Amino acid sequence: MIILTADEIRKVEEYEAKNGIDFLRLMENAGSACAKTIGDRIKEKYGAVEGRKVCVVCGKGKNGGDGFVIARKLHQSGAKVTVVLAAGMPAAGDAVTMFGRLDTFNIKTLKYGFDKPEALKAISDADAVVDCIFGIGFYGEANPVLSEVFGAVSESMGYKVSVDIPSGAETDTGDVAGVCVRADETIAITCLKPAHVLKPAAEYCGRVTVVKIGISQESMDCVEPKLLCEGEDEIASSFLRRNTLAHKNDFGHVLCICGSRNMPGAAVLSVTGAVRAGAGLVTAAFPSGAYNAIAPHLTEPLLLPLGDEKRKRVSIEDLDALRENMKKTSAILIGCGLGRSPESDALVYEIIKSSSCPVIIDADGINAVSDNINVLKEAAAPVILTPHPGEMARLLKTTVKDVSAHRYEYAENFAREYSAVVVLKSANTLVTDGRGKIYINRTGNDGMAKGGCGDLLAGITASHVAQGMSPLDAAVTAVYVHSAAGDAAAKRYSKHGMTPSDMATELALLLSKFE
Repeated sequence: MIILTADEIRKVEEYEAKNGIDFLRLMENAGSACAKTIGDRIKEKYGAVEGRKVCVVCGKGKNGGDGFVIARKLHQSGAKVTVVLAAGMPAAGDAVTMFGRLDTFNIKTLKYGFDKPEALKAISDADAVVDCIFGIGFYGEANPVLSEVFGAVSESMGYKVSVDIPSGAETDTGDVAGVCVRADETIAITCLKPAHVLKPAAEYCGRVTVVKIGISQESMDCVEPKLLCEGEDEIASSFLRRNTLAHKNDFGHVLCICGSRNMPGAAVLSVTGAVRAGAGLVTAAFPSGAYNAIAPHLTEPLLLPLGDEKRKRVSIEDLDALRENMKKTSAILIGCGLGRSPESDALVYEIIKSSSCPVIIDADGINAVSDNINVLKEAAAPVILTPHPGEMARLLKTTVKDVSAHRYEYAENFAREYSAVVVLKSANTLVTDGRGKIYINRTGNDGMAKGGCGDLLAGITASHVAQGMSPLDAAVTAVYVHSAAGDAAAKRYSKHGMTPSDMATELALLLSKFE
């Protein structure tokens, strides 16, 4: 599913206005489509539109123009409509025209600056409140008066609907600097925008419904969208169908070089992710000194303890033993709970340079690479890196704040420069191979902010690669199902109480959707 930025959707609408439907008609179509959706919600909640109080709060731009159409259409459906002008009279040309069309209808219009008590009462008493104050053009922080209006809309007991973007949220960044309308539903016109998927703005959107307003495919094709958001159907198409005559070797062999004496759980979770996601065979390679902490928790995988029982971490000394195993692997995961030492770092570098199958690098594998970044250019096979913002900051020799402010740019540029797939983890994980597309994940929740979640994701990613997905598809799909497992675990247990192990259990259940 495509996601268009503010500039991109403007270009689409401008192209359509020149070659198809003019701006005024597009506004009429947008308002009509939104009014239908709002009417449907009122019917669901109250049984009928007739007689229900609706307050449409309008700004003075094009979003307000959409609101005037919505007011007219809902009035014609029998609703008792009040329009509140939040910022004075309309100023945009088409909005002025649509406001003028209200004159022939018995629709009460209030100016917030002059009729404040009555306007606040109309907002608070409404069965449905429609936020048409700002659309895609808002940025920064609203002034005190508009902030007051935003707050009043949010506090209304009626069903709250924002048209295109909740007022107070920035479209392209998803930032919310001040007060923002908190909607029960946001109606996205034509397509999704970044604010519909990026937090914190996404948390203000409520349910997101996309409505079409007659823009042609030719007009949509006038831009090449960079941002994409995969849904369940798209994710399902990435899964390879299983054959009833298949055997374990048909589903790949993952080698997980993970864990240390101090971090045995990382090995257990990454290996569990690889097993649960469907790999035919999984080998867990770890230092023998961690055997008693790791082995009892792993029943399905093959075990490859390395070194003597005093060994705390894997080492370059283990390379020969690992190379023998690498001859039959389809994907290698290295880094989860690895720990840091010159010897373990050296092993990471050699695995990257010598592997003939894709390598997934996580955690301390990434930290090792950050001290020898050019080793990625010596990789013999595709590489996937799964950094969180702190690890990305180390890779780029910058700060977490800087990474957070330039997530798209940094992820894409890094992936392009080092010919890798980058999975930049966060509340909205990004996946890119640096070739012009960035996938934004919408699933997941803050209950996943626990140690071990990233290890599980790395294992799932390696499993998908081993089963035959391309590195990019494997990463996108792994992020989606991992977060969906997090949502399922939060629902079954709680955000506070859920664990990565719970997510692994839920993963096994939800994958039935894709078989």
